[in-house]
Amino acid sequence: MSGPYGLPASRPPSDSFTEMTEMVLPQHTNVVGTAFGGVIMSWVDICAAISAQRHCGEVAVTARIDAMEFHAPIRLGDVVRLTARVNAAFGSSMEVGVRVEREDRRTQERTVCVESFLTFVNVVDGRTQPVPKLLLTTDEERALEQAARERREQRLAGRAQSGRNVAS
Repeated sequence: MSGPYGLPASRPPSDSFTEMTEMVLPQHTNVVGTAFGGVIMSWVDICAAISAQRHCGEVAVTARIDAMEFHAPIRLGDVVRLTARVNAAFGSSMEVGVRVEREDRRTQERTVCVESFLTFVNVVDGRTQPVPKLLLTTDEERALEQAARERREQRLAGRAQSGRNVAS
């Protein structure tokens, strides 16, 4: 069964899986030799955008980045692995989860440094369009979607309290 614009009516989260690898170079660091938060945020946004576009098959734009907490430093010379996937699909928006890990040079063991959730909106010719539903097949996928729906409800409730009318 097909959805709008010939897209599938639903897609599994695995279709949106995206992995990026970056190396922290001198231009990415601050005076203490750790990566600028803004550089990491940019990498997160790019990785999430690719994931969202893989899901909807069109341009997807960032509507929101939830709080981003740095759990561990990312230093000059570190190899950074970013992974993203769509956690939930709503009418014309999607929540994308991104995990950022640094690799130990010697052991290649990974340390989680950042986890973030971003909301993207499907845009075609300047207008929002529906996104395919998320085809969930595992308990983990269902739990991730449920958590995303709860975060969305919190965002919408906060938006209603503040009187803002922005994408969630």
